[in-house]
Order: sequence, then structure tokens, then C-alpha cells
Amino acid sequence: KEMYYKMAIIEADKLLDDVFKQMGTPGSTMAERLRFLVYKYPKLKSVWEAHIIRNNISHESNYSLYRSSAKKAINTYKSALKELNIL
Repeated sequence: KEMYYKMAIIEADKLLDDVFKQMGTPGSTMAERLRFLVYKYPKLKSVWEAHIIRNNISHESNYSLYRSSAKKAINTYKSALKELNIL
């Protein structure tokens, strides 16, 4: 089950970054684009924690992801998409 949560977080992060790109947000990385958009959409600040979890999943082979953290991260991405009127 942990692997499913990890994949869901990675995919949600990619989806949100694709939205940022389609919005024409400047920056060469998700972090740069997020940093830029936080000024216009302050509620996106909560995405940082979820994005850090995504980075930990991607870069640390032994990263343990707890169910509660996974659900919180996924809900954060969902809230961000709603804030941007995508959902």
C-alpha cells in the first residue's frame, strides 16, 4: 500500500506542475514555479510540505511514508487544484 501512496503523490505533483506550466508560470523547476505563484495564490504555500514529501520519495530509496502523511499530501494537491479552479 505504501508504494501506491508514493506513486499517487508523485503523479499529483506532476499534475500540479503541468498546470503551473500551462499557466505560463516562469521557472525551470516545480519549486521555482511554486515560489512564483505563492505571491498570487497564498494558499499554495501549503504545497511546499507535499512537494518536500515528493522529493523525499524520489531521492531517498528508504523513505518511509506514513498513511496519514500521504493522505495529507494528496489532499494538499487537491486543494491546490481547487484554488486554481482546475477542480
